[in-house]
Amino acid sequence: MLYSDAEGEKIRLGHIPRDMDDKWFIFFENGWLYFHRSWTGACIYGLRLEGSPNGIRVTDAWVSGDKEWYQSPGPEHDARLIQQLISGGLLS
Repeated sequence: MLYSDAEGEKIRLGHIPRDMDDKWFIFFENGWLYFHRSWTGACIYGLRLEGSPNGIRVTDAWVSGDKEWYQSPGPEHDARLIQQLISGGLLS
């Protein structure tokens, strides 16, 4: 994933849930973008963001393996959901 510098700035601002229907708390710390479930606080995803000559890019990513908090339907689903959270939430 590659984002412009302007998009990278928006992404780094993260997202604080506004109400009970908002399921995600997203924040940037020490080069990592963390995606936590807002109700449980469980950290589900992490993306390593680094600057490049063309903008900001994802250089590493992980998905929680803690089955008590998250049971991944598969890597394709997780990648789509992360894309949606970024494009529909952080960049909108």
